[in-house]
Amino acid sequence: MRKFKQVFGVLTSVLLVFTLVACSNAEQVNSKNKGSKVKITRTSKKVKTKGVGQIRTIFYQTAYQGKKYNKKAQVYLPTGFNNNEKHNILYLLHGSTEVRNGQSTLLKDGNFKQLFNKLNNNGRLKNTIVVFPTYYPSAKFVTSNYYQDNTLNRNFGKNELMNDLVPAVESHYRTYSNLKINSSALQKSRAHRAFGGFSMGSITTWYVFQYDFPYFRYYLPFAGDSWTVTSDGGTNAPRRTAQVLADVVRRYPDFKFKIMAGVGSGDGTRGSMEPQIDAMKNLPQFNNNNLQYYVQDGGTHSAPTFNKVINYYATQLFK
Repeated sequence: MRKFKQVFGVLTSVLLVFTLVACSNAEQVNSKNKGSKVKITRTSKKVKTKGVGQIRTIFYQTAYQGKKYNKKAQVYLPTGFNNNEKHNILYLLHGSTEVRNGQSTLLKDGNFKQLFNKLNNNGRLKNTIVVFPTYYPSAKFVTSNYYQDNTLNRNFGKNELMNDLVPAVESHYRTYSNLKINSSALQKSRAHRAFGGFSMGSITTWYVFQYDFPYFRYYLPFAGDSWTVTSDGGTNAPRRTAQVLADVVRRYPDFKFKIMAGVGSGDGTRGSMEPQIDAMKNLPQFNNNNLQYYVQDGGTHSAPTFNKVINYYATQLFK
């Protein structure tokens, strides 16, 4: 957390520079890591959308193992988006190999634009920005061996998310931190911030719970257990895993939270999620109000099933 506070202390002291970018649907944000000066270049804050929700792309910089990488994330802006108004924000992370051209394909694979248009228009999840990042620093890290992704998943939750991605997005789009990206503003607005993920993105969601708890109130892990103790921790070490997560809650007794976990009925990851969830429910830090587990009937290990789980939990977000 010291690195996080140092980064945001520097960020708040630097003058933000605005410029138009060449592509009308992209916003570019370049942020330098770990205590160095930060230069942010972005389009005007007066962003509005008409008709259905719109997709934008935001660019930012991160560092991994001493090397800098230029990255991008897709951003869903709801119907009628007006950047003069505050918005809830949900970050959704893909599973293993679910990227193309350096960008997450979860948005398309799960048909999430249509879902969030519907949820916004029928009032079940209104005024919510949804961000689709990738945990891969670059294409060279993509491999079919998803166990190798675990180091990247932990790094994303522990470092990249709060040091690089959140500053890039929430200094440009108005959330309840009101364009402020210091620790205090982000903690005060945690009730309006959520994180979820599919498969290895779910493993990352548990890391976000562990490392970024002061900044997120809502968590949506789908089809993946916590690997913080060991790979396949829900199967191999459910009690120890549950204890690590309970320790996080004990450190912040005044911070409310809600975990809305899910899986498809035909998904093999039930075998790792359910022992962990059961072990968590045996601890006093967790109960039926702050820890829920939903099995989607007929669901599989897929982005479309994640879509249905998000739809199921939509009315419980940001309440």
